[in-house]
Amino acid sequence: MKTIDCLLTPRIESENVKFDTLIGYPLDVEKVICDENRVVISKDKIVLKGKGKDEVALAEGYIKQLSLIFDGSLPVCSFSYYSPAYRYRGFHIDCVRHFVTREELLRIIDAMSLVGFNYFHWHLTDDQGWRFPVPGYDKLKEISSTRYIYDNNDQKHVHQGFYEREDLEYVNEYCKERGITVIPEIETPGHAEALLAAYPEFGCTGNKIDVQNNWGVFENVMNPSSGELWEFLDAAIKELASIFDGPFIHIGGDECPHVQWEDHPGCRLIMEENGLKNTSELQGWFTSRVSSIVKKYGKRAIGWDEVVDAPEIDKDVVVMSWRGLNGARTASSRGHNVILCPENGGCYMDRYPSKESWELGNLSLSIPKDSYDLDISMKELEEERRSLILGAQCCVWGEKLHSGREMEFMIFPRAYILAENLWLGEERKDWESLKKRKDILGLISWKKDILCNPGKWE
Repeated sequence: MKTIDCLLTPRIESENVKFDTLIGYPLDVEKVICDENRVVISKDKIVLKGKGKDEVALAEGYIKQLSLIFDGSLPVCSFSYYSPAYRYRGFHIDCVRHFVTREELLRIIDAMSLVGFNYFHWHLTDDQGWRFPVPGYDKLKEISSTRYIYDNNDQKHVHQGFYEREDLEYVNEYCKERGITVIPEIETPGHAEALLAAYPEFGCTGNKIDVQNNWGVFENVMNPSSGELWEFLDAAIKELASIFDGPFIHIGGDECPHVQWEDHPGCRLIMEENGLKNTSELQGWFTSRVSSIVKKYGKRAIGWDEVVDAPEIDKDVVVMSWRGLNGARTASSRGHNVILCPENGGCYMDRYPSKESWELGNLSLSIPKDSYDLDISMKELEEERRSLILGAQCCVWGEKLHSGREMEFMIFPRAYILAENLWLGEERKDWESLKKRKDILGLISWKKDILCNPGKWE
């Protein structure tokens, strides 16, 4: 008898799984929701038993992993596996700073589905581009999807990319087939220069600007007093809600300068009419109004943790804590659900994975073990507040990454490591056990045509 030495990620519950026969794959697959989590591979079929749809989706991932490990065959065996510790296990991809083609996205999504990720947070708008159509607003494709860059020789280069509705629908269905829910994001009220380049009337100055070709935080932001802006946001959210059937739409909220709001007559009037003391409260008002549009179309809003810099926002808004964990602390104290993605806590995968001179990366160091050390449960909080934590996600931002291929090299293996942390939780995760699977995770990536960083994990 041969043994499968728990080479699967997340780690399975059974140990020393025995087999003596390999069979061809694919086989007929039976999926059963029941009171146990078990994979049964017999000579004529596969039975995937799970306590819920997330478990069954992971069981499918186990089968796909085994078929890669065994070169298209499967071992005749049976093993049990754990249920997930957290219900939100997400990954975020920025397709704005550098466009990621549909085909590149699908390759990453497919790899993520093997290890139990169940939410894809799709960053579709920012200062450097707008990537999806809204009916009646054709200049989004004509103007907002394209930026012009000049190199050191003053040569003009074009960077552009746009997803048609067909692309969005295709990705949504592709994800659904793999147990993944898409969360589309529209940045509001900041990071809006690409939108304002096409529709300057949505901004505070009305001045014509270009789609931004630099990285950073910029003063041109949405004008809360623009009726035309609110008509547009309603149309854009309606469009996304009609395509993506998941429960969430992300409304941004991060890094919004208030300089143009301070003395703007329309903004001052809103503040006076609503008893708002400052522009921080005005942003809270803006967040709540966008959230109400999201609700109108049957969804729930998520915002980056700057949304709780305002003293009060709609309680239904889920807060994504990226500036460390303070956002999670504030949000949970006010009764908001929370998703963790601290930039220096093992979740930002555009960060350098090591100090090696050949590494790609941006800003700071985030070694693979950081993704395992993140305490998603936040033991520091009392139980009632801890119960508000939905889970966590990894994020990859595209300022320094020019293609989906480069993103793969940054995402893997750190996403595999975070996936195990998310699925097993604090009580079950075992770093030494995971380290033993480093080579097999690299092999699985290679066989799936995924670039996986071969560097050190700690």
